[in-house]
Amino acid sequence: MMWNRTATKGFILTGFSFCSDIQVALFAVFLLIYIIALCGNLAVIAVITTTKNLHTPMYFFLCILSSLDIVSVSVTVPRMMKDLWTQQKQISFHGCITQVFVIFSLTASDALLLTVMCYDRFTAICHPLIYTSLMSRQLCLNMICLSLMGGVLFSFVNTFLVSQLPFCGHNRIDNFLCEFPALLKLACGDTLLTEIVIFILAGGAGSMAILTILTSYIYIIRVILNIPSTEGKKKVFSTCSAHLMVVFLFFGTGAATHLTPPSSQEKPDKLASLFYTVFTPTLNPIIYSLRNEDVKQALRKAFNKKRTY
Repeated sequence: MMWNRTATKGFILTGFSFCSDIQVALFAVFLLIYIIALCGNLAVIAVITTTKNLHTPMYFFLCILSSLDIVSVSVTVPRMMKDLWTQQKQISFHGCITQVFVIFSLTASDALLLTVMCYDRFTAICHPLIYTSLMSRQLCLNMICLSLMGGVLFSFVNTFLVSQLPFCGHNRIDNFLCEFPALLKLACGDTLLTEIVIFILAGGAGSMAILTILTSYIYIIRVILNIPSTEGKKKVFSTCSAHLMVVFLFFGTGAATHLTPPSSQEKPDKLASLFYTVFTPTLNPIIYSLRNEDVKQALRKAFNKKRTY
């Protein structure tokens, strides 16, 4: 009966509760961020697909990451802008559960894809002579499919567990989107078992990804330190530093949101949610463009051609 009542009335996303003038300004800010995120990620995809010397596994993975980032900001930002503009912040139960499923699918897929990109860098730097044979086209496609399918599977299990919880009492979510911690706090009854299962799945997968990335970069750094020329060290480090910055942003903010037990959170951290759902997808193409020499050169050539035309 509780489940049916919640499904009927849904939830209210309080979002950013400021006076109307500030909310109009926030609408403009998030609209600008959304445009920058779309243009930046589309530019990265366009440059990589049209530049032959970037047709390598590393940039193939980067294209997929940019595609996921476009979907990520499109799931969260337009909905947030609508709430800021109309002040109608209701979301149905099924709409909330769907948003949870999609956001967590994208988050988990991003985590797995970043791990795959790290393995690609490890193979290219530590085993350059057999890199081409190891990172075949079929293997790259298989790893991308596994990353996407793994993200969807993780999300399906966690979302199913949350959707079966009874909800009663107030239905206000103090955030701009639906997330697992917020829904667990609103649930009636004992949610300990659900929290444990979600924490084990998310924490276990996240820990394995972080451990794989750390181990790979230990070997990568050892190889970089043994490169005799300073120019060679800079070139190799430039391709890795961009990936490291993205990993730090993504895993840091994602862990702060999803791996903290809801019972220990007095208030949800909206800033952390903003970072991993909005700011990180917006910053990714900027980071890769500024820190990666190959991408920078390709962008310069593209702009020069357009200017000449």
